[in-house]
Amino acid sequence: MKNTIFVTGHKHPDTDSICAAITYADMLRRCGKDAVACRLGPLNEETKFVLKKFHQENPLLLNDARSTLGDIDLDQPTMIRQEATVHEAWDKMLHASNRSLFATNEAGDLTGIVTTSNLSLVRMKTDQEVSELMSHASAENIAATIDGTILYAPAEFWTSGEVHIITLHSDSPDLTADFTGCICILSDSDNKQRLMMRKGAKCLVVTCGQNVSADVLQEARGTGCAVITTQSDTMHVARGILESYPIEYVMTRNIICFRADEFVDDVAAKMTKSRVRSYPVLDEKGHVVGAVSRYHTLNYRRREFVLVDHSARNQAINNVEEAHINAIIDHHHIGNIETTYPIFYRNQICGCTCTIISNLYQENGLLPDKDMSGLLLSAILSDTMNFRSATTTDLDRQAAAWLAPRAGVKDIDRYAKDVLSASVALKDSTPHEILNRDLKTYDIGKYRLAIGQAAYSRMEEIQALLPQFRKNLEKEQDDQKVDLMVMMFTNVNAEGTLFVYYGPLSYIVTDIIRTKFDEHFGFDPDIISRKQQLMPKLSAILQSM
Repeated sequence: MKNTIFVTGHKHPDTDSICAAITYADMLRRCGKDAVACRLGPLNEETKFVLKKFHQENPLLLNDARSTLGDIDLDQPTMIRQEATVHEAWDKMLHASNRSLFATNEAGDLTGIVTTSNLSLVRMKTDQEVSELMSHASAENIAATIDGTILYAPAEFWTSGEVHIITLHSDSPDLTADFTGCICILSDSDNKQRLMMRKGAKCLVVTCGQNVSADVLQEARGTGCAVITTQSDTMHVARGILESYPIEYVMTRNIICFRADEFVDDVAAKMTKSRVRSYPVLDEKGHVVGAVSRYHTLNYRRREFVLVDHSARNQAINNVEEAHINAIIDHHHIGNIETTYPIFYRNQICGCTCTIISNLYQENGLLPDKDMSGLLLSAILSDTMNFRSATTTDLDRQAAAWLAPRAGVKDIDRYAKDVLSASVALKDSTPHEILNRDLKTYDIGKYRLAIGQAAYSRMEEIQALLPQFRKNLEKEQDDQKVDLMVMMFTNVNAEGTLFVYYGPLSYIVTDIIRTKFDEHFGFDPDIISRKQQLMPKLSAILQSM
């Protein structure tokens, strides 16, 4: 398994979450590690603006922390053409690590699986069944199986599949058996070779390196009988020739296979319902890329993650408990993600995770390039709302001052306005999209809260969407069964926040904010930070109840 480290922010990503993932992944790569930045959802307009300005592609969209078959070490698949002989299959099987062969057609599509059971069961078939299988053997396959040379083969080669060993000592035998369509193995004179053809044989296998005369070959052409010679003796040929037919007639066609993007745990559960030793793993085009067995699903490395801008399970990638957490970089409260082993954990009092990452670059003796500096600066300006948020610290200001010239930003205040203005896309979004774009849930004691936040620049936009938004918020609060759902519309210039809220605990918000317009709508000129201002007040009240 490639030791890739996935760096991801929280669900409903904001600019700090995305920029922190990209820049920390960049720092890890420069430290010699394979790291990939990820996101857990769609980007908002502000983040899109920042990524475009500093020449970044959208991070990889990832929805689940569990390992897929594509993440783990698999066996190399042993491929074989479905036209190949059983003899060739046995030879390949002896060198295959998992004793399974994957058969394909001319187009390269998977058509069957060949196991030792498939090949061994042939030995239990009746003579008639073996003859039926041998009837599908071509002259080329017979020659290849016995290490022979084709002296003549008709264009329309066919046999009944029945094999005879001719051991007569007389030059003019009296044979009563029917040899029509048969394959005859012999090493005697021209007379016997001609006799077999006259009795209806369709393939002569002349052993021990015996010569075949021109007269015999001429008669063979006249009767449509193939002639193959080999240096091997008669007994050796007799043992091997019955492996000349194609594997497509004995392989398993009812294939159980898995996709490379399937989760290992899901595959392991499906494997318990079958007794196959090894299963093919296919890519998105249906091509075999590996072979998986039960062993692989019991012994594999978990995906490795670094979590940035969060440390709470409900904000993390799905099934985060199934992953190996390498590090957490955050500036929020310490959440409930736990590990059974030590990790690198960096949590500081500041207004932005990218402030911490800018310091980590320097602590590792690195300098972020122009684009990375631009991402770090943009995140700081976004999360601190141009240093107006109550969460802002001197660390944020110092980091921004250090990053701005590296990013080519001469006027921080002007650029901050560009960033924050880009976040305003309320008129083009549905109430559901606005609410869930940056919605975070919290568990405080027995209560469950959900708080969303969006920025706005013009009051007219809020007034236009408010009627429908309030109906949707009330519905989503009821659907999600939370005790309190709050939406914060914060002015981009940090000039206060409009609050819309529903739920059994709505009265608490009414008591916190300064101005109440009605039971579910109000305004506060000072609260602009969900983390630093609103949550501490809500927590204090709920913990005292």
